[in-house]
Amino acid sequence: MMQFCVLGSGSGGNATIVKTGDTVLLVDAGFSAARLRERMRYAGVEPDDLDAILLTHEHADHMKGVHQFTRKHAVRVYATRHTALCVQEKAPEAPWTYFEKGQSFKIGDIVITPFPTYHDAVDPVGFKFETEQSSLGFISDTGQAPGCVAEYLSMVDSLVVESNYDPEMLAATPKRPWPLKQRIASGHGHLSNEQACDLLRRVAHNALKNVVLAHLSAESNSPALAESLMRATLHDMGLGSTSLFCAMQDSSLPWIRVC
Repeated sequence: MMQFCVLGSGSGGNATIVKTGDTVLLVDAGFSAARLRERMRYAGVEPDDLDAILLTHEHADHMKGVHQFTRKHAVRVYATRHTALCVQEKAPEAPWTYFEKGQSFKIGDIVITPFPTYHDAVDPVGFKFETEQSSLGFISDTGQAPGCVAEYLSMVDSLVVESNYDPEMLAATPKRPWPLKQRIASGHGHLSNEQACDLLRRVAHNALKNVVLAHLSAESNSPALAESLMRATLHDMGLGSTSLFCAMQDSSLPWIRVC
């Protein structure tokens, strides 16, 4: 049985545990090492239980804790070569394994397929996690999700998808300078609520069990708005029984069974 727990998600830090009975993975390590340990233990996972850390990209809110965490805990970090070269400057002691986008690899009993995303990072990726019984799609920090991305997420049992901003709230907020607003809404920025819904329309199927909305902006979005749009999309597709969750910055979600 594969399950996952979003420890926290947002511009202040991102981390998610994916585990089976035999394998425990941490996707991104965007909190301090102390905060990572605290949230992991709250979820019932000891830091030394980790088999690997997987990085989506090199921005601080996804790799902040790598250096201090790996100094204390012997866990290998997986990333693309270009991402690793960026992070290695800040985490020179971490043991690294490189992967290539589009090429699956296995850690324990989980098959991981990294796929390209579109963000202003050196080599960003999303992930598809598969066991013999279930599959989980994970996509965050991408300004677009074209067909080549949707293909990787097609028919997953559960989906973690970025739903970062509402365009009207982004335009109106005084807390974001205009160049940053342009970056967020660009093809190499973040997915809006409607873009997340559009992606779901292209990958959903009758057996989709869970959708988790991730990386919500505190200034340019609201959980109620993001959830209402996605719930309406699920309803329109006849997927009223699909469970919908909204990941938060300051608290962890409960464990979610992939299927």
